[in-house]
Amino acid sequence: MKRSIRLAGLLSALVVLSLATGCAQKKNTGSAIPARKPIKISVFTIQPRQQPNPDNKAYKYLKEKLGVTFEWDILVGEVAQKRGVMIAGEDYPDMIEINETQFIDAGALIPLEDLVEKYGPNIKAHFGEHWDKLRSPDGHIYYLTNWGIIRNKDQSPYYGASAMWVQKEVLKEAGYPKVVTMDQYFDLLVNYAKKHPTINGQKTIPFTILTYDWHAFCMWNPPNFLAGNPNDGNGIVDPNTLQYKTFFTMDISKRWFKKLNELNAQGYIDRAAFTDNYDQYLAKLASGRVLGMHDQRWQFQNADDSLRDAGMYNRTFAPLPVVFDESIRPHYRDYPIPNLGRGVGISKKAKDPVRIIQFINDLLSEEVQRMMQWGIEGEDWQRNEKGEPYRTPEQRKNWENVTWQEQNRALLVRDIFPNWEGSFNDGYPWDLSYYYPEREALTRPEDKELWAAYGVTSYAELMDKNPPPNPIWYPTWTLPNPPDGSDAQIALQRCDQTMRKYLPKIILSAPADFEKVWAEYVDQMKANGISIYEAYMEDQVKKRVAAWSKKK
Repeated sequence: MKRSIRLAGLLSALVVLSLATGCAQKKNTGSAIPARKPIKISVFTIQPRQQPNPDNKAYKYLKEKLGVTFEWDILVGEVAQKRGVMIAGEDYPDMIEINETQFIDAGALIPLEDLVEKYGPNIKAHFGEHWDKLRSPDGHIYYLTNWGIIRNKDQSPYYGASAMWVQKEVLKEAGYPKVVTMDQYFDLLVNYAKKHPTINGQKTIPFTILTYDWHAFCMWNPPNFLAGNPNDGNGIVDPNTLQYKTFFTMDISKRWFKKLNELNAQGYIDRAAFTDNYDQYLAKLASGRVLGMHDQRWQFQNADDSLRDAGMYNRTFAPLPVVFDESIRPHYRDYPIPNLGRGVGISKKAKDPVRIIQFINDLLSEEVQRMMQWGIEGEDWQRNEKGEPYRTPEQRKNWENVTWQEQNRALLVRDIFPNWEGSFNDGYPWDLSYYYPEREALTRPEDKELWAAYGVTSYAELMDKNPPPNPIWYPTWTLPNPPDGSDAQIALQRCDQTMRKYLPKIILSAPADFEKVWAEYVDQMKANGISIYEAYMEDQVKKRVAAWSKKK
């Protein structure tokens, strides 16, 4: 699952600077925010986060400006178990964060389209041409997605999606070598580990894998990317026939797991990865002793930030578009897409749905979004005599500090509710750190050195300077899940269980047993009915293509 991962084409420095400077004096086109009655909104979130600090100034702003306070039910334990208990007891807060369809299928959420038509003009304008993409198969809209809606121009140099990640120190010590293939990538990690068997007094981990709970896609997704395919969830779509096939038992997956099996036999795979939970995974990354992993940055960003704050920036991670063979063009990077299937909905137990929609409408005003993304003017940023925004060194340091962010920003609101991305109406980027003068001030020497070595100006460019257009159906991971109890859902559930059982076994088995264990795994996946799930997904792809083609 991914948050919305904000991928973007990078404008040149001069274009960004002239755009922002030339538009600096444009007026905010958003209307004034009306005074509304106070409301406390209870929210269930699947984000395993801290409760907001009572003195958090961003939440105080939302209370004073929008009349809203929050009561957070923050996930502890596994989301599936919590979700099941809530559905069984119909014990719902006002709002629910979703990343699957179960709450919708259970009737826990109310339709939003009429409420938005009457009380949410900012919401309707925000989603624009993407509004109908939020519809469920029954025609209703039950949630508002959080990320991936680009307003005005995209100015992001950020890359946070799937990649084979590597410590920057590993690349530097090796002289910033050309790393294209899987074998080159692992040779890089192994050579460094041989030279540095310990880091900070602890054993070096050449390669680890996130296998906990729903995060386990980090274990089975890599072969899809190594083969040059985009992030279409569990499968590969034929662009001509729209045939959908999972890659779980394909030769590309066999090649990936055979490599891991060989590396494990040599002692280079983190065996604790198959028993560690998510927090333990992050703690390992934050220790600075992990050299590489496949992941999406939003999953490990807190660990990366912890390394930075601990003075180990050289041990933060850079993404690499690694493929099986040099003849393959990488397709990790795509164009920004709405984070469909993820976001927030209003439960049928909500006390005042109209007031909640009014809050989200006000939240999407440019004035409030600027506070959400830039902070409070005069405290977190200010303007110079030309009207151009900037931060002081101290403000930049705060903005990069994980603890300060949690205590001074409304991060839960930002991560769950709809957000502006792209640019504000005055031309400045939605993230102030993307504004060229701020970008230059924030870019660290380690990154500049790495980019220069590879002839790029950002990590987005390092992954792909010019990604191909997204296919019309893309991505399939935003398609509706098979209905609970359906043959496709049962088949997928059985396959998930088989993968969790067999894939660690395949990696950890003796190389002499690899072929036998792999054959057992493939036979079991077939017996599970993987073809039934594939047929369901192919039907969904064709329905989406038909529905979305009508808009063109």
